[in-house]
Amino acid sequence: MNNTEEINILWEGPFSKDEILEKEIDSTKYDVKSNSIGLYQIYGSHPLYGDGVLVYIGRTKDKNGFKSRLKNRWVIEHGNDSENIKIYLGTIFCDTCKLEEKDITKKIEKSEVLLINAMKPAFNSSNIQSVKDELIENRFIVYNRGNYRSLYPILDSGYFWKEHKNYGLVDKLAKELDIKIEHYNFDYGLELNDKFGFKSDYKIWFGVDYAIWDEKKIPLCLEVYSDDEKNMKKLKKLNSFNIHTYEDDGERTLYYKYIDIQNKDLDFNQTIKSLIEEIKGKM
Repeated sequence: MNNTEEINILWEGPFSKDEILEKEIDSTKYDVKSNSIGLYQIYGSHPLYGDGVLVYIGRTKDKNGFKSRLKNRWVIEHGNDSENIKIYLGTIFCDTCKLEEKDITKKIEKSEVLLINAMKPAFNSSNIQSVKDELIENRFIVYNRGNYRSLYPILDSGYFWKEHKNYGLVDKLAKELDIKIEHYNFDYGLELNDKFGFKSDYKIWFGVDYAIWDEKKIPLCLEVYSDDEKNMKKLKKLNSFNIHTYEDDGERTLYYKYIDIQNKDLDFNQTIKSLIEEIKGKM
C-alpha cells in the first residue's frame, strides 16, 4: 500500500499587487481570494537574471490571507521594477477528501520548504539550505496545477531529501577553494578555470545543474564547455573518457561527468582536482 502523502496546489494568476492589496480578485475568473491562505510566487526583474524571472516564493497562514501577508513586503514594494511584478497565488485542495485547517497549514509549510529549495528564487537566498530533515524525510509529492508558471509540475520530497545535500557539498568545495558560488535559476555551482589553470577558451564548472538533474537524474556533475565551435569539436575527444553529453536550451553541448557522492569519506577537493587534470590531459 502506498502511503505517500500527496499535496495538490492550484495556482492562479498572474495578479498585479494592486489586484491583491487594493482591489478584490475577480471571483468570476478565479477561485482564490485576497484573504485565502496558501503559497505565492513573485516574478519580476533581477539585475543578474533579467526580467520576468521567479524572484520569491512565500506562504501565508494568517487568517487575513494573502492581502495581509503581501502588504509592505520588501520584494513587492522596493524590489527592482516593483510596479511590474506578477504574482501567482496557490491554494491547497483535495478532490477526494475534506481538509481540516490544521492539515492545510501543515501542507503549506511543507510545500514552501520544498519549492524554495528546488527552485532557489533569487530573493529567497537566506532560506535556501534551511531544510529540516524531520520536515521532509517522510516522503510527500507536490503536484502543481493550473498556472504554475516556472515551477516543476511534480516535486518529490523523497528524492529531494536524498539529494539536497549536494548543495552542501558544493558549498563545502566553494569554501575550501575560496570561490564564490554562481546561483541562477538553472544551476548552482562554481567555475573552476582560474583556480586550476584551465584553458581560458574552455569553461569548467562543478555543481548542481537543474536541467541535467531533472532529465538525467544526475544531481552533481562536472561540466566542460566552450562557446567556440572549433573548441567544441575538440571536446568530442572526451567521449573516450566516459563523459556524457547534454544539449541545453541554448543548443549548446555540455560535457559532464557524474560525481559519486556515496562515499562519505571522499575528498571532494582532491577528486575534482584529479578529474580536471585528467580532462586537461585529454585536451
